[in-house]
Amino acid sequence: MDMALKNKPLLAYSLIFGLLILILSACSAAAEVAPTPTTEPTPEPITEPTLEPTPEPAAEWELDGWTLIWQDEFDGETLDPSRWEMEIGGHGWGNNERQFYTDRPENVRLEDGQLIIEAREEFFVRRDYTSGRIKTQNLFSFTYGRVEAKMKLPFGQGIWPAFWMLGEDFDQIGWPACGEIDIMEHIGRQPRHIHGTVHGPGYSGGGGVGHFITFPEGVLYEEFHVYAIEWEPEEIRWYVNDQHFFTLTPAQVPGEWVFDKPFFLLLNLAVGGNWPGSPDETTIFPQFLIVDYVRVYQRPEMAEEFESLAGGVIHVGEISTALVEEDEGERLVVQITVFDTDGQPVPDVRVTGGWVGPGASGETEGLTDQDGTLTLYSDANENLGEFTYCVSGLQRRGFRYDDSANARFCSPKID
Repeated sequence: MDMALKNKPLLAYSLIFGLLILILSACSAAAEVAPTPTTEPTPEPITEPTLEPTPEPAAEWELDGWTLIWQDEFDGETLDPSRWEMEIGGHGWGNNERQFYTDRPENVRLEDGQLIIEAREEFFVRRDYTSGRIKTQNLFSFTYGRVEAKMKLPFGQGIWPAFWMLGEDFDQIGWPACGEIDIMEHIGRQPRHIHGTVHGPGYSGGGGVGHFITFPEGVLYEEFHVYAIEWEPEEIRWYVNDQHFFTLTPAQVPGEWVFDKPFFLLLNLAVGGNWPGSPDETTIFPQFLIVDYVRVYQRPEMAEEFESLAGGVIHVGEISTALVEEDEGERLVVQITVFDTDGQPVPDVRVTGGWVGPGASGETEGLTDQDGTLTLYSDANENLGEFTYCVSGLQRRGFRYDDSANARFCSPKID
């Protein structure tokens, strides 16, 4: 047998054995150089920040400790008739004033979110000047709180702007018995002074009780300032730009204290009068009282009470006439019923008016009963057939009188 053939199995085994050694050596080398894996730290869970809702910015009229109950920002096209009534007339207004108040836009208007009351030198209904005067009578009245207006004032000899209040019972008992609170008065001949005053029975006109604060020359008509009172039972405090300059209590007035009841607001720009004197050659026209806003606040507990009294709109729903026989003779009896917008009778409404006809007289006002009805009697007269009673006003705190909704203003005449 050939030796080569005999050695073939041995060679094959040698090759296989060598190959195994090489494979094992490679694995061993690989095992030696294989890096040890790095153990990464377990990451902390990421906590998303809690997003708090962005608070709404406070309204510019919010005041700590006060609740807004009424405001006019004058941001409409025209003066709001549900808030203000324009007064018209040129009879001197008890002060020998020289202007005629009109309801024309030349004298009272809104511009760029502000109320403009303009005094003009022009002949109008036998007067040499025109201007404006507005009030909230029969539309809004209140008792106690903070009242403020942001205003830029006019200037010049004979010029007299005012922001003030009258007692709600003005039509019933007249002035000064109703009381007057002057939040701000300014007269041109005292260009640096702002006055705060009250008038009442025994201390009216030149005898009013008040005080003033002094400012640098020109400041009052070059810049806006906030004029305010804070009114509480038996105390009134006056402020300009929150600077307190006067406090009044009952002990300081020489007559009856008449300031613990509802009052309404007024704004006007007078020309001339007993106190400021007449314009002269130095007075420049036109002059402007510019009002940015008027706001009324009450303490929260009082504001809740005020809201509970806010009843909306009232009107004369029914008015009737009847003839009654009495010992003194025949008289007319008139019944007036007041309704709200839902047709419900409204009690405690003060009805004012008067009798019309030759020699007509009798009861002219009173409060509606729980059925919303007021009964009034005429005096005895032989001309009763020509008598009628006409309503001039309805008043109740928190309600507004809409005379356009009246069924009729005057009672029917009897046959």
